[in-house]
Amino acid sequence: MTSTRACWCSQKELHPYSAEYHVCKACGTLVSTAPLIPSSVTPSAARVGPKTSNDLYSEKYWLDRQREHHGLPDIHARSRLDLPERCVYWLQHLLDVRLPPGRVLEVGCGHGGYVALLDWAGFSVIGTEMSPWVVDLAKKTFDIDVRLGPIEAQPFAAGSFDVVVLNDVIEHLADPLGTLKTAARLLKADGFFVVQTPEFKEHLSYADLVATNDLFLKHMANNNDEHLYLFSRRSAQEIFRRAGLPTVSFLNPVYSYDLFFTASESPLETNTAEQIWGALSGRPLGRLVQALLDKAFESTDRWWAIKRLEEERGRSQE
Repeated sequence: MTSTRACWCSQKELHPYSAEYHVCKACGTLVSTAPLIPSSVTPSAARVGPKTSNDLYSEKYWLDRQREHHGLPDIHARSRLDLPERCVYWLQHLLDVRLPPGRVLEVGCGHGGYVALLDWAGFSVIGTEMSPWVVDLAKKTFDIDVRLGPIEAQPFAAGSFDVVVLNDVIEHLADPLGTLKTAARLLKADGFFVVQTPEFKEHLSYADLVATNDLFLKHMANNNDEHLYLFSRRSAQEIFRRAGLPTVSFLNPVYSYDLFFTASESPLETNTAEQIWGALSGRPLGRLVQALLDKAFESTDRWWAIKRLEEERGRSQE
């Protein structure tokens, strides 16, 4: 028995958008037309999609599906490629608003490179994944703490994390609002989310995307069994408002087709380059992390600010 998927916001009246997606005009979300098949999933697997975790998000997903379906490097290659690029970019924007030490939870950590980088920076970090194969790979690759299963099944205490990271995760969740509410309860009073997810631009029709061969099409074509909900800025703000974190601040993403933002109860304070250097420089690995950040942001305003800081420090010591 199959049934039609409603929007995460509970709106059942959806409108055609493409062969694979409907659009919810109430909140501005693209909703997968892939049928719900309740009998095929366990309660925990239902949190991540229409198939079991041993099917869609296990070894074949990270190896064969990444290469053959998505045209992307497999998880082994990504563990090298992501670390100096996406992971460093994410870390810099996290350091802008939260310094180590602190506790971070990355939901759906994949190969674990970002968990490792956060650990090197001085955070206490735990990752989660849905497949025993991926958990084992991440532990062996980066010697990190990774837990198996959805966060609803984890024994984490309420108020035990400063930050929850969701990089390319919420679009996969069958019950994104339910999962976000669970994750929100794990945050301390001043805690917040950092989120990356593909951006649905509400003003563009499917015909507009096709006419310009928009990169967002890659998140839609033959992917609606995986990307169950695709969020616009409006729907991202609404879902986090309902989860109790109404302050959503959009940042520049690594890739132009993504949304990248923080979600918090109130506005976050911004750290200076000097404060970030002070938090990292007390540990040898922290200095290595700072060097990676310097290289990644070389010739940007951020890099020049750090350079000026070093020059001023040098003059003060003369």
